[in-house]
Amino acid sequence: MKKKIFISFISAVLSVTVLCCCVQGRGASEPGDGYDIDVTETEAVPVETEETFETAEPTEETTAETEPVVDVAAPFFMNISRDVYVTVGNEFDVNNYISYIDDHDSDVDLEIEGSVDMATAGTYHLNLFITDDAGNSANDQITVYVSEPVEPGATQAYTGGYTTDDATSFETFMNSYQGSEVHYGIDVSHWQGNIDWNTVAASGCEFAIIRAGWSSAGEFHQDDYFVSNMEGATAAGIPVGVYVYTSDNEIEAVENLADLICDLTADYDVDLPIVFDWENFYDNFQKYGLSIDDLNALYRAFDARVEARGMTSMLYASKFVLEIIWDDYAENVWLAHYTSQTDYSGNYVMWQQSCTGSIPGIDAYVDMDLLYGELPGG
Repeated sequence: MKKKIFISFISAVLSVTVLCCCVQGRGASEPGDGYDIDVTETEAVPVETEETFETAEPTEETTAETEPVVDVAAPFFMNISRDVYVTVGNEFDVNNYISYIDDHDSDVDLEIEGSVDMATAGTYHLNLFITDDAGNSANDQITVYVSEPVEPGATQAYTGGYTTDDATSFETFMNSYQGSEVHYGIDVSHWQGNIDWNTVAASGCEFAIIRAGWSSAGEFHQDDYFVSNMEGATAAGIPVGVYVYTSDNEIEAVENLADLICDLTADYDVDLPIVFDWENFYDNFQKYGLSIDDLNALYRAFDARVEARGMTSMLYASKFVLEIIWDDYAENVWLAHYTSQTDYSGNYVMWQQSCTGSIPGIDAYVDMDLLYGELPGG
């Protein structure tokens, strides 16, 4: 059975203790008053009337044209490796070490001052200039260190692994964020492996966001553990939502993706939203041919298609990306900010507080999440 939900934001002041943060153990990050369950949509009904109106003659005020928007904002680097280490004989592409974006221009010009000789060991300085269609420009620099290859056997491959010995327990997490309308959950994918969902539920987990898979260039790849996680969590009585990681850059692709995820979840009770996770902002973003406007249009298209299917969408993003990329269109936001107390000032209904949590039933790091408001399906 499908339930259409709507989430609105409430502000909450939470008492906290210091929790650790890290970038290992990926879940969704590969990062209100509550839910009103029954929302009735109505259509406007045309009404006939005998009253007539005379059209006024055009005046100078009514015919004035709107002034065009003047683009004065320069493109900017979202990520840049100012020190790059490469080996003689390999190829060098500066786009692998920088990421930049513009608010309106999807095809920002990049000019490089300087060069790198990959046949000769040395230090090379490059000045980078990015310019949008309106002529707004920004610049930065990187230094490329070209070295001779290391002789075979001079180094040893890393053979260790990581443990969850330093993880924050789910019990500590719950005790650190008390509140009358605060709920405690996790988000999982194939990274967590086999999960004992009954043990997870008994440990206090109130909800779970499960990865459906990932999509790139319009091609969807289902998470290997999607089915087992959906079946296990719902059988254990844990309300679920679903997230999809995507780098699709066309409206049609994200609309098709929304339909695919809705179809994929049709056999389950999905009480929480379907989450849109567009996250490739640090990986030479310019290759996607998108502007900030374009990215926001992608989420709008995804949201509209999910709504048309009778479900609710949510936007997942880090604090950094929410502040520089996404506008205030999204009513449901899932904030990723690995800190003991977030200083993000925008609206959000879920907070991914840590990626290094531990909970009985899962033998790996797990993302730990807070949900504010009423918990549907719980």
